[in-house]
Amino acid sequence: MATHLREDMAAQTAADTSDAIASALDSDPITKPLASLWDALAQKGDGLAEQRRGLERKLARVRARLAVADARWDGETAAFGRDVVNETDGRRDRPPYTRFFAGVTPSDVQAFGVDREVKQGRAWVEELAREPGSALETKWTPRLSGATDTLEGCNKERGAVMGALALHGTTELLYIGEINLELDKLEGALLQLFPGQPKRVASFLSATKPRRKRKDDDDEGGEG
Repeated sequence: MATHLREDMAAQTAADTSDAIASALDSDPITKPLASLWDALAQKGDGLAEQRRGLERKLARVRARLAVADARWDGETAAFGRDVVNETDGRRDRPPYTRFFAGVTPSDVQAFGVDREVKQGRAWVEELAREPGSALETKWTPRLSGATDTLEGCNKERGAVMGALALHGTTELLYIGEINLELDKLEGALLQLFPGQPKRVASFLSATKPRRKRKDDDDEGGEG
C-alpha cells in the first residue's frame, strides 16, 4: 500500500510532495497522462499554504494590537483607581471607593483576563453614569469607554481570526485526505501499468517515503 501522508502534515509540505509525484509521473511517457492531477493537487496545496500564512500573520498583528490595548486599559485602570482614592482622601472603606472597588483592588483588576476586564470596564462606566456631571464621571467616562472599546474590539478580532484558522485547519485536513485517497488510486493504476515490477511502481511514490542517506546521493554534495 502507498505510504499515506500524516494528517498533521503542513499543506506546503503536502503540496511539495504532490509536485514531486507529478514530476515523477511526467518523466515517463507511460505515466505522463497521470501527472496533471498531481499538478493540480500541488497548486491547491500552495494556495492553502499561502492562505494559512496570511491568517497567521493577521493573528500575530491582532495579538500585538491586543497587547497594546490591554496595557492601555491597565494603565487607565491604575490612574482611575488613584483618582477614586483621592476622592475619598485615601479612605478605602467609604464611597466612592467602595462603589467602584468593592471586594477588588485596582491592581487586582489589572490581572483579570481580557473578557473580564471588558466586563469590569463596562460596569465602571455604568456606575459613573449614576452621577452625571461629577468630576469622576466627566473625566473617566470617555477614558474608560475608549480603552474598553478598543480592548473589546481587538479581542473580538482575535477570536474571529482564530476561528478562521480553525476552519482553515479543517480544509487542510480534507486536503491531506484527498491526497491519501489519490495515492491509493495511483498505486492501483501503477500496478496495472507495471505488473510484476514493484520497484518501478515504488519509484513513482518515492516522494512519500522518509528520505534516507545513501553513499551515492548527489543531494549530499558527494562526488559522482
